[in-house]
Amino acid sequence: MHLLRSPGGLLVLGGLLLGLAACDGSTVAGPDGGEDSAPVSMAFSDGTASTSATSSGTASTRKAVSGQRTLIDPDGNQLRLDRVEMVVREIELNRADGDENCAPEDRLGADEDECAEVKSGPVLVSLPLDGDAPAVVVDTTLPTGRWEEVEFDVHKPEPESSTPDVLEGTDFPAEASIRVQGRYTPADGSARDFTYTSDLNAEREIEFEPPLEVTADNTNNVTFSVHVDAWFRRADSTLVNPTQVTDGGSFEELVEENIESSIEGFEDDDRDGRDDEEEENEEDEEEDENEIEIETALENVGPDSDAAGEVEFEKDANETKFKIEVEDLTTGTYDVVMADTTRGELDVTGDEGEAEVEFRRPSEEGHPPLNFDPRGRRVEVQQGGTPYLETVVPTDENEDGEDNEVEIEVDLNNTGPDSDAAGEVEFEKEADKAAFTVEVGDLTTGTYDVVMADTTRGELDVRGDDGEAEIEFRRPSEEGHPPLDFNPRGQRVAVQRNGTPYLEETMPTTGDQDE
Repeated sequence: MHLLRSPGGLLVLGGLLLGLAACDGSTVAGPDGGEDSAPVSMAFSDGTASTSATSSGTASTRKAVSGQRTLIDPDGNQLRLDRVEMVVREIELNRADGDENCAPEDRLGADEDECAEVKSGPVLVSLPLDGDAPAVVVDTTLPTGRWEEVEFDVHKPEPESSTPDVLEGTDFPAEASIRVQGRYTPADGSARDFTYTSDLNAEREIEFEPPLEVTADNTNNVTFSVHVDAWFRRADSTLVNPTQVTDGGSFEELVEENIESSIEGFEDDDRDGRDDEEEENEEDEEEDENEIEIETALENVGPDSDAAGEVEFEKDANETKFKIEVEDLTTGTYDVVMADTTRGELDVTGDEGEAEVEFRRPSEEGHPPLNFDPRGRRVEVQQGGTPYLETVVPTDENEDGEDNEVEIEVDLNNTGPDSDAAGEVEFEKEADKAAFTVEVGDLTTGTYDVVMADTTRGELDVRGDDGEAEIEFRRPSEEGHPPLDFNPRGQRVAVQRNGTPYLEETMPTTGDQDE
């Protein structure tokens, strides 16, 4: 597609005018697209608004000041992100198959391919790091119709291109596609400022399910959620020192794979940084549910052998409560951490070592707001990053019932890159333990990520002529096995390498059950 720069800083793409963001985050509004087009904005968020889990593993995240973000891992290492920038060479939206709105004969000089896709870019994106509303980087008008896919391309600027120089007036390095600036403080050392740059070329294809409906009556917004918390992390959630991420070094491939897998896109018409479809499903689930009461004990994980506790989730038509109670815990202040995000505190005092915190919805004075769903997520009572009590909250009141056993097995679908590869996943649960196993065979030698609902949970190290490997997550945690601190049922599981899935399937929510 031929690109021309028009007066006023607008970019002409095959007859469609796009407004590109300035480097300070401001935008240039596109022109009126007429009766057959509608306004669409594209924005970026740091990933904290779109999901409850801000990072993988047992770690915590906190805001510093506006525009900064501080990560702390279980070993006490700290990573402060001051600035995260990337060059987006192109954002391409593709029409859904059979969309009758595509009529190339109505557009001067257009052919069927141009009618079926719309491109924008390049643009220099500075990610918001404070978890607030997504920052709009591109405003455009998009022809009405159904759009099923967006292709997202991170790439260093191309000097020979006729597109506008997106780096003009900035200090962004011309040979890089990504720059991260901040400070790393090891648990046993001194703080050190760093600047990480990469010339990574990364492409992501993100499908809209259902397709994005663009009509002249509605304003559409697409948000790209970039989970920066996962960029400098190993599989066990410990932080990588960015100063040690060098060309050809041991951490270069890890960080680049983390960056590639950290981007997702979704329709976000209310511009709150969350997937509209997920929000609608949550609302429907809440409307359909009757009264619920879930209770489960907290497991003692060692530092204080006398400590005990329990969690309780109660929901009815008018209010919802989530309570954590502890006893026989050493005096002090403890964090209540839900899915790696600190949600509240327990101030343990007195000889009996008791304390409790109760989250409520609607909000009520004296109680922290219940603005998250604890079901199916790990909750921990920890101090200084060390867990003392923990459990995974059941998803329903019968899940941990006496003699309730569940077994789910499903084959993984081969997606094409390795036509011989095969695999299966298995979820087994009894009253007091659970296991989730991913097993592959006839897969090309190498290291593959096990990704559950777009979050990397572990690795498969495929070796030998049979191309076999296996990983088993367990709850309670057990040496030699990663912890099962997530609920796989109803989630998409993928075996992927460098962001490309080789095997994938969505886990059923039920299987053979003996209650």
